[in-house]
Amino acid sequence: MTGLMVSAIFAVFIAFLLVGVYELVGQLAQWVGVGAVGIVCIGVGWTLWDLRDRPVWRWIVWGTMIGLLAGIGSSIALLTMGR
Repeated sequence: MTGLMVSAIFAVFIAFLLVGVYELVGQLAQWVGVGAVGIVCIGVGWTLWDLRDRPVWRWIVWGTMIGLLAGIGSSIALLTMGR
């Protein structure tokens, strides 16, 4: 139960972090915000993919990866809504 809670906390944190990156950089131009989120996701995802099989890190990694997907989806949704 503890590992699932850690994963959920990391997923929510990373999703909010990526929405914040989109909002901050998206003030210049909306497509630049989505590009910045994409660059962050590629960099973090590439690093975390190597850690996914380690026993202690797997909960953090999978929670973060779920948060990355949620953050990308939220950024694209914000772009289509015009925010």
